[in-house]
Amino acid sequence: MKFMRVALCAAFLVCLGARADEAAGPAYVPYSASGIYPLGATVGWHVTLPWNAQSVRYVIRKNNLEELGHGIIAPGVPSTIEAKLDEPGMVYVEVTELAPGAKPKALGAAVAPEKIAPSIPAPQDFDAFWAAKIKALRKVPMNAQLAEKPSERDGVDFGILKMDHLDGRHIWGQVAKPHDATGKQKYPGLVILQWASPPYPLQKAWVTDRAAEGWLAVNVEPHDVMPDQPKAYYDALPEELKHYNTIETRNRDRNYFLYMYLGDLRAVDYLASRPDWDGKTLVVMGTSMGGQQSLCTAGLHPKVTHMLINVPAGADANGTAHGRRIGYPNWNVDDPKVLETAQYFDTVNCAAHIKVPSLVAMGFIDTVTPPVGIWAAFNLIRAPKEAAPMIESPHNHLATPEQSKPWTDASARWLGALVAGRSPFERADVAAPRGDENSRLAHEQLLAKRTAGKIDAYFVGDSITRRWGTSDEQYRDLLANWNANFKGWNAADFGWGGDKTQNMLWRLQNGELDGVHPKVVVVMAGTNNVGRASPLGDAAARAADVVRGVTALVGEIRKRAPEATVIVTGITPRNDNRDVNPIIDEANRGIAKLADGKTIRYVNINDELADREGNLKPEMAHDGLHLTVQAYQVWADHLKPLFTELLGPPGNTDQAPPPTADPGAHH
Repeated sequence: MKFMRVALCAAFLVCLGARADEAAGPAYVPYSASGIYPLGATVGWHVTLPWNAQSVRYVIRKNNLEELGHGIIAPGVPSTIEAKLDEPGMVYVEVTELAPGAKPKALGAAVAPEKIAPSIPAPQDFDAFWAAKIKALRKVPMNAQLAEKPSERDGVDFGILKMDHLDGRHIWGQVAKPHDATGKQKYPGLVILQWASPPYPLQKAWVTDRAAEGWLAVNVEPHDVMPDQPKAYYDALPEELKHYNTIETRNRDRNYFLYMYLGDLRAVDYLASRPDWDGKTLVVMGTSMGGQQSLCTAGLHPKVTHMLINVPAGADANGTAHGRRIGYPNWNVDDPKVLETAQYFDTVNCAAHIKVPSLVAMGFIDTVTPPVGIWAAFNLIRAPKEAAPMIESPHNHLATPEQSKPWTDASARWLGALVAGRSPFERADVAAPRGDENSRLAHEQLLAKRTAGKIDAYFVGDSITRRWGTSDEQYRDLLANWNANFKGWNAADFGWGGDKTQNMLWRLQNGELDGVHPKVVVVMAGTNNVGRASPLGDAAARAADVVRGVTALVGEIRKRAPEATVIVTGITPRNDNRDVNPIIDEANRGIAKLADGKTIRYVNINDELADREGNLKPEMAHDGLHLTVQAYQVWADHLKPLFTELLGPPGNTDQAPPPTADPGAHH
């Protein structure tokens, strides 16, 4: 039996003369910026309350169930909240001001989340149960009827779908696709599944927006109700239907979620049967109960090729008996028959059957769909997968856009890649374009720049490179430093913010170096491949992928500028999540091996940028990642001797093309 050690501390770290910032408000700063800790590490937050604030009471719970401890923090003196787990799980902290009517604030952290397992094994007849139910469904003819309706969007076709279901029920939904007068086009498929609520109408834009992006989209109504009726229709529905999660909870053969999941499977059957589906890509996507349905649809239907889900419900129904507070569908944990039935609809048991690339987002302070169960489901997926941890996020309906950003950014990236026929898991050494319009404009801008002057020193990289030589007003001090160091060497900056090595490869393969013939090419690449996400798998594999990407980039440069000397700069540390710095160090060791001392040189400035622990010094980075003028000067001091060796002293005049600015700021 595993045991747990707990260390609690509201220790007052008194510094004479130190006062909290009155204007800043309460601050709870996690020890780990990622919110993820290894097994046995101390989970904690530095707490600072202004002198004029209320004292707060905090309670720490393991998996938001078992109390680990509590305490009170007074204003004005820096304090800490700490806990330590000796088994994988979530730490949940509730902090409440000692004032009448005060609403609690929550803090969350994960301990070895990649090792969280289901509370109990799946039923032995789980597969047989679902095989029989799916067989029974397919004996019922689909009888799909699509009533065309105005899409209210140019270039998009729209309709209301109705299909037959088991026991005389029906499945309803929406269908939208790009308009095709030829009738010959084929499209990737997207099945959208809906969240929990008393039945509500489906909004047209939920599918027409996706169709405008190039999807053949089906949005499934989870209930046997029409999806496009006025409010009075839904208000008049039977009261029992508005509490559908309580229907037949002790009977697996009549349980409400049985019909819901089977309806989702039929929707996939329908989309896959359409002649305008491309036969390659079929994505299921949903939030909350939509994520719950997606997990079981992806686990039970072989035509599904990808899954994207946000804060999915329905995980680990038996968790309460094993120290984990469960969430929606809020199974009755006091009724053994309910918990036995729930296992057949539990998403962790579906997840074990998923063999398709998957994106899963979880909110660390979510009490509606607790993250511990979501991690248990995520860990069972047997395919390439990406977690999008949202360390400050409650459930989606309570979350701010900033709290939800890991999901919105990752899902947009996945959908953009999939609709374009690309894998969401891009290899660092395989060229891939950026999908956003601003990057397209920047590429056109850089294509023009390459012929707008003479270039002897060509810089390629991401935002760390771009900011040095851009004309954007907010970086004018960096441009002044660039000019002070490189004027007379005909140096030109071809960096672009957000680029990974595969994106730089694409830019080079699509003309940005053609006809330039530089004598020196400076490369700073790989930090966006590392990213700021804490390692959840093989960190060495992540580092090796970065090295492959930089190696491919250097190879592409050698191919397109064979007379140039390539100066590769090591990836700089990241303070925005120090957990990734070992990956950076490992990658830099591999990158350094590219240097031959002649045509490929290696420069590493990290010893001068970082402290003894390998973290960027405060004066070297203003946001934990991007460099200050002082740091750029360190880089310049390493480059200038090489430039003098390879290019000679700087000339009296400079013929480099003028710097460019962010095109998005001018459109």
